[in-house]
Amino acid sequence: MSIDAQTIVHTILAEDLEVDPGEIADDVSLRTLELDSLAVAELIVRIKEETGIDLEGEETRMADLTVGDIVALAGSGREAA
Repeated sequence: MSIDAQTIVHTILAEDLEVDPGEIADDVSLRTLELDSLAVAELIVRIKEETGIDLEGEETRMADLTVGDIVALAGSGREAA
């Protein structure tokens, strides 16, 4: 059973990082969601655990990425899996 990247990212944000699900939208940046650097690091680790995609190289710009950008990055290797 395969879960899509959007569901994975939204679930991590809502359940693990306690972001209000009503605030999670594709055009909202992590900065707008007020995630600190520890939360961003946790998001990167959880995405890697769930998808196998390593976003560590994106860590410095993660706060400026939108949820949609992160979903696209998280899903970038899942189609081949």
